[in-house]
Amino acid sequence: MRNQNDIPSRITSTFPKLAVACILAVHAGTVLGQDYPSKPIRLVSAHAAGGAADTLSRIVAEQLATKLGQPIVVENRPGASTALAAEAVARAPADGYTILMATVTTLSINPTIMPTIHYDPVKDFAPITVVASTPFFLGTNMDLPVTSVQDLIKLAKQKPGKLNYGSSGNGTSSHLAGELFNDMAKIDMLQIPYKATSARNTDLSSGIIQVVFGNDLLPFSETGKVRILGVTSNQRLSGHPEIPTVAEAGNLPGYEASVWYGLVAPAGTPKPIINRLSSTIHNIVIDPKVKKKIMASIGGEAIGSTPQAFSDLIKSDMKKWGDVIKRAGLAKSQ
Repeated sequence: MRNQNDIPSRITSTFPKLAVACILAVHAGTVLGQDYPSKPIRLVSAHAAGGAADTLSRIVAEQLATKLGQPIVVENRPGASTALAAEAVARAPADGYTILMATVTTLSINPTIMPTIHYDPVKDFAPITVVASTPFFLGTNMDLPVTSVQDLIKLAKQKPGKLNYGSSGNGTSSHLAGELFNDMAKIDMLQIPYKATSARNTDLSSGIIQVVFGNDLLPFSETGKVRILGVTSNQRLSGHPEIPTVAEAGNLPGYEASVWYGLVAPAGTPKPIINRLSSTIHNIVIDPKVKKKIMASIGGEAIGSTPQAFSDLIKSDMKKWGDVIKRAGLAKSQ
């Protein structure tokens, strides 16, 4: 009977250096995954305190600290449409102690609309997991004579270039949601950019603008100042099943526009660490209490995904939004 203790010596006699390196690497990876983390982890949020990304970061940090037994320190680093935080994390040590709460803007929109950014969303980061996704609500002012998405499309076709929609600024997710809607519905609504969503929503409520794709419209709907026609997710929200998707209500199969939030680490972070973070966060966000808290706090669905699924999402959305940006003439030259 073969003695297992003989296997290393027989292998090393044939492939002396390669075999030893492989065995040690596997052993080191196992130990690394078991020992990690041994000190506090820095979770960088690319947005200012108080916003949805910050709120989600703190929900995750609190739960993750409990699961891993180490403090998770949230660091807010806003600026340059999330690029400042992304650049900082891309240059951080690839040891699992610095992670980034990135968004669709950070990894899938900026590369086309901001070609001078100093990070590569694919080469410079190791995806961990999609944490949550927040869609937009398609809302209109109460004076607009429409009660459905199909009504809005019909009216826009009757008045090309006469209807408008407010966004959170040129090139933002809410702007691109409107441009995608224009493309797929074959209509031409004019975008009105705002620096502050509060001003945008006030103007929608008072009838100064007609349409908004926004994730903060429900309070205005509940007071009767805004009519919600649909939600831009690919499925109805668990927290608001009565609201149809824009795709189904507008007969626009495939229409989807959401702001997803996901955690990434610097490229080269060991896979055992990535896998441990991914599985731990997945277990956190599938907890019904956490899912409910995320829905109540940011109006989004908790997701949880594998690193590979997140990587695929980043790449597919780079193409999707890149095409929309180019068709809208928003792409900037180098």
